[in-house]
Amino acid sequence: MDRGRLIGNVVPREDLSAQDVAGMYRVFRQLYEGVDEKTFHDDLEEKDWVLLLRDVDSGAIRGFTTILRLQMSVHGEPLNVVFSGDTGIAPECWGGQALVRAWAHFMGRLRALDPSRRLYWFLISKGYRTYLYLPFFFHRFWPCVGVETPAFETALIDELGRAKYPDHFDPATGVVRFAHSHGHLRRTIAETPRHRREHPHVRFFLEKNPGYARGNELVCVAELAPENMKGLAQRLLLEGSGALLAAS
Repeated sequence: MDRGRLIGNVVPREDLSAQDVAGMYRVFRQLYEGVDEKTFHDDLEEKDWVLLLRDVDSGAIRGFTTILRLQMSVHGEPLNVVFSGDTGIAPECWGGQALVRAWAHFMGRLRALDPSRRLYWFLISKGYRTYLYLPFFFHRFWPCVGVETPAFETALIDELGRAKYPDHFDPATGVVRFAHSHGHLRRTIAETPRHRREHPHVRFFLEKNPGYARGNELVCVAELAPENMKGLAQRLLLEGSGALLAAS
C-alpha cells in the first residue's frame, strides 16, 4: 500500500459507527495478542475522541488512536492532560505521517480551548516504536536517557499512574505491570532487531521496561507546547491552535 494514501480525522467517540469500531478492532488484532473484543470495547467506552486513519480510496480504517482528556493538579498547578489509549496502525501502512498530522493538529485545538493551563501528553508505551514518538517530536520528555526526571514531572507521572492504574502502577519504576496481560504485541512485532538495540533511546526503553513483551507499559509524559515540539509536530500544533482561534 502507498503509505501516503491515508488521511486522519478526529471524531467524538460516541459518533463512531459499529462498522468503525469493527474496523478498529481488526487493526488492533493484527498487532496485539491477549486481547478480546469486550476488553477492547470497554476501554473504548471511557475515551472522549478517536483519531481514525482511513485509506483515501476505499475509506477502510487502517489505523487509529483513542484520546481521553483529564484535568489534574500537580504541585498546586492545574493541568490539562491528554491520554493516548489503544493505538494501532496496520503494518503495511507504517512509516507515513498521517497519524502525526491529524494528532498534532487536534492537540493544538485542545490547547487553544484552555490556554491558561499547560497541556501534557500522557503516553503509555509497551513497544519501542511508540516510545520513539517522544524523541522524534519533542525536545523534552520523560523518562529520557541521560536526563534525570524533574520533580514536577516525577510527581505528574506518579499521579497519572496511580489514578489510571491504581492496582498495577509501580512508582519506583514508572511501569504499569499486569498480573495477566491486558494485551501485548505479537512476537514478530515485539522483537527488537539487534541494530535497533544500539539506538540510545531504544536501549533506554528496553532497560526501563524489560517486561514490555508481556504487555507492561512505561508511563511517559511530555508538555504539548510549541517551544517543546519539533518540526512538523510544532507546525501542526500551531496550525491547530490558530485554526480554532480564528473560528471562535
